[in-house]
Amino acid sequence: MHTRLFRFILICSLFIGSAISCGQAWAFSDKASASAGSGAAIARLEPFVVNLASFDRYLQTIITLQLSTPELSEKIKVSMPMVRHAVIMTLSSKQGEDVQGNAGKKLLIEELRSRINKAISVKDDDGVVDIFFENFVIQ
Repeated sequence: MHTRLFRFILICSLFIGSAISCGQAWAFSDKASASAGSGAAIARLEPFVVNLASFDRYLQTIITLQLSTPELSEKIKVSMPMVRHAVIMTLSSKQGEDVQGNAGKKLLIEELRSRINKAISVKDDDGVVDIFFENFVIQ
């Protein structure tokens, strides 16, 4: 019983800490349009806290998407439920060992990129071109 309470408190504190540190900017970055002049449009997703496949470990992450064009940011906004679903399903299918090293994270980035592009119905080169983890904690 104490273990479950401890885990619950830990997850809540991770989520609240992330929300406080990220402030209002974590929902979706409208700076994607502003960054169009520099050639890199971005979309920042809300934080994710998911059970990993083994259910005894959790992953907390904040993900930023690099988009091929600034116009794609509107498509991401409209498709946000599908995008979040694709990310959650992908992350929760992983074992902690699969994503702890750099090689595992690079494979995860490619899988997420492919699944998000599929969710928003675009070809890989026309959609999300890269993914950046701003936070990546496994507990």
